[in-house]
Amino acid sequence: MKGNDHQWLARACHRLLRPLVRIMLRHGVAHKDFDAVVRAVYAEVARESFAPAGKRPTDSHVAILTGLTRKEVKRLREEADGVYDKTGWGGANRATRVLSGWHRDPDFTDAEGAPRRLTLDGDKSEFTQLVRRYSGDIPTVAILDELERVHSVRREPDGTVSVLNRAYVPGVGDPERVRMLGSAAHDLLSTLEHNVSRTGDARPYFQRSVFNTRVDPRVLPVFHRLVSQQAQHLLEVFDDWLERHEIDDDNPQAPASRAGVGIYYFEDAAHPGDKNDEA
Repeated sequence: MKGNDHQWLARACHRLLRPLVRIMLRHGVAHKDFDAVVRAVYAEVARESFAPAGKRPTDSHVAILTGLTRKEVKRLREEADGVYDKTGWGGANRATRVLSGWHRDPDFTDAEGAPRRLTLDGDKSEFTQLVRRYSGDIPTVAILDELERVHSVRREPDGTVSVLNRAYVPGVGDPERVRMLGSAAHDLLSTLEHNVSRTGDARPYFQRSVFNTRVDPRVLPVFHRLVSQQAQHLLEVFDDWLERHEIDDDNPQAPASRAGVGIYYFEDAAHPGDKNDEA
């Protein structure tokens, strides 16, 4: 990498780390603790993605790439075994899957395709069937409590339950928001890394943004509502399309890929050098 590229990469890292460091400090995570995570990730990525062609990665090779000592690389490798459940990385939250199924499964929608009220009491209730179909082995009461907690559903006086919101949005300070932080940031940065590093005929992943540095602050609430409404509708269109192209449950050995789209709103003070209306 050229010296000038290193300079731009350092600037990019500085900027992308600012919101992450704010979160760390807000949750009482000191630099020493964050540094330990960074060291572990350096060793993990070097081992998984930068091994010599046709060879198994060694501690020595990882140490050369990362600047860590062989002793530390060995310690990180041994401590990493079994620490993370990578089978669930980036997967949809169980509550999200239940809400999504409620909005698109004809067994739980009305003639117009809208989610209808579901019976609640008993092991054979409609809500229990919905939960079993879309949440796996999670107990019905646990899903119901969670959806009520985030104000996505409401128990009605007639013994049914109605849906209030298709989106699952935990409250401020909720641990689930921290999980979403890791998943969403990972997906965005993975897309950017692919586009920056791709070679040959590899196709770029779609990634666009639009912004303006001279927006009247008084209209921002209106713009935020516009983005929320339009983006939610678009995400629901994509969600329905992905659901129609899922691999059948009776073919669990068929190769599958994880694919999706993320949309986010941002608002801050203008930064020097930003260009208006960049898409």
